[in-house]
Amino acid sequence: MKLDIALIPYGSIAGAIPAIMPYLAESATRSRGRSSVDDILGFLFSGQMALWIVFDTDKQEAHGHFITEVKQYPRCKMLVIQYAAMLPNHMQEIEDLMQQYAETYAKDFGCRGIEFVGRPGWRKHAERYGYTAQSVTYQRFFE
Repeated sequence: MKLDIALIPYGSIAGAIPAIMPYLAESATRSRGRSSVDDILGFLFSGQMALWIVFDTDKQEAHGHFITEVKQYPRCKMLVIQYAAMLPNHMQEIEDLMQQYAETYAKDFGCRGIEFVGRPGWRKHAERYGYTAQSVTYQRFFE
């Protein structure tokens, strides 16, 4: 099995939803009441957030997702990874590619860096790419 990541164009989001519905439900559960599946779908269909699908290139099956948002702060923009869920033990296989794609996407939008909120266990993965833990917010600036 070889995993890859695809940014789903806005006009193709509706067709991708059935394949990732279990992962959207997991993201909603992990939000601990901050958002529901309907809220996440609203972010995607409004264009506020972008959908990336992790998939098996051989079988063309979805194995997870991550959802990003370009957030404008008063002094800079950041790419925020808002939601992520995938099959267990797939992160180690896909994390290098995920960081590469996210960094390219962020720079294309003029972002100064990438940030995400994650559980403390993400620390070993995040530090590998130059993020630092600020509470449980991980941030990496390009400069």
